[in-house]
Amino acid sequence: MTQLLEPTGGKIERPKDWFYTEGRDAHSFTWILSRERPAHGYETGMRIQPLVGVKKATGKTGRQFQLDFIADKKKDPAVRVLSTCDEREQQLFTRVCLETEEGDDHILYSLFWGSNEMDMAVVTIAGTRKDLWETYAPTFDRMGAFELIDMKRFEK
Repeated sequence: MTQLLEPTGGKIERPKDWFYTEGRDAHSFTWILSRERPAHGYETGMRIQPLVGVKKATGKTGRQFQLDFIADKKKDPAVRVLSTCDEREQQLFTRVCLETEEGDDHILYSLFWGSNEMDMAVVTIAGTRKDLWETYAPTFDRMGAFELIDMKRFEK
């Protein structure tokens, strides 16, 4: 089923019977799609968090903010890096990824930054227990093709 990501009008495939929550603060939105109710944490799911004003808040470009995140993960002795992917243009953003094992969890980070000097970064975290990864990896692949912003909604 298709889930709208409000207020941007984006869309993501949400598995039947999965839960959806959204939240926001002054600098970001957060959307969570999870197999369990996310009120007190969840074991299997995806979190999408766009961050606006990254340069103003951190002094870093969106690209540097994301690349520093990856570098920090790679240095962390508690993190086992399984794979990475190179920069790839995707509509209004450039994407890189990092797949890890952290404790009992298998996590795929997809990290985006705005093209054309757009001061925005997007972090998606898809994860579950290591022993469940093979079961849910195809679901995360489908969900990973989400549309963050419905540009038609903002055309005048």
